[in-house]
Amino acid sequence: MLPPPRMAITLCDCLNIGTKYVPDHLLDMKYAPQILIVEDEILIAMDLEDMVAEMGDTAIASAHTIQTAMKLAESIEADAAILDVDVAGQLVFPVADILAARGIPFLFNTGHSAEDALRARYASAPICRKPTLPRQLKKALQTLLTPPEKRGQVAPA
Repeated sequence: MLPPPRMAITLCDCLNIGTKYVPDHLLDMKYAPQILIVEDEILIAMDLEDMVAEMGDTAIASAHTIQTAMKLAESIEADAAILDVDVAGQLVFPVADILAARGIPFLFNTGHSAEDALRARYASAPICRKPTLPRQLKKALQTLLTPPEKRGQVAPA
């Protein structure tokens, strides 16, 4: 027998102010989706971690250098990743390549202006422009975490 679906619990829930909507496709998962964050700006990384947590997902690791991100990308069990394009002056492409080879979907969260180059190299990766609004990140992560056969059934953000 499967355990009951996990609901995202927030401070608002604990204070009985309201409940958080969790899409059906995420309720089918046996755990909160695990998200890798690659971002060199500490405050932006913390903000992304907070946004991910508010969506009911778990930021399992944050990498602030390409070297650390590559090690994590090779070994971590993640459901998706959020990648800054320019990490301390280095492009994140080696990390994206590792994730793609492992079948881990990712999105770019960037202020980088070369969207055409990103789309040419990683056509299926969503791009969120900095500063990223929570609803933009939520929609992009929902797309990444939804199986392709169920993508037409996702509730609006």
